[in-house]
Amino acid sequence: MDEIDTANERAELMTNMAIQVALSRQPKAPSSGVCRACGQAIEAARLQANPAAPTCCDCAAEAEAEHQRRRKLGGRG
Repeated sequence: MDEIDTANERAELMTNMAIQVALSRQPKAPSSGVCRACGQAIEAARLQANPAAPTCCDCAAEAEAEHQRRRKLGGRG
């Protein structure tokens, strides 16, 4: 691989990274108002705070607790 190939690969990588950053900054679509996990209505206060919230408060808390548990176990469990 020569210097031109290396430079082209770097330019492509930087372009892809810039595209990902730009996409991550786009506003998310508003929530449907129905929790994706349990199917119940998402609380109005939660939707006011985060219009794109995909889950209700209870399911979000459960998901966070599971995430913390997995972090403590180091991915085992």
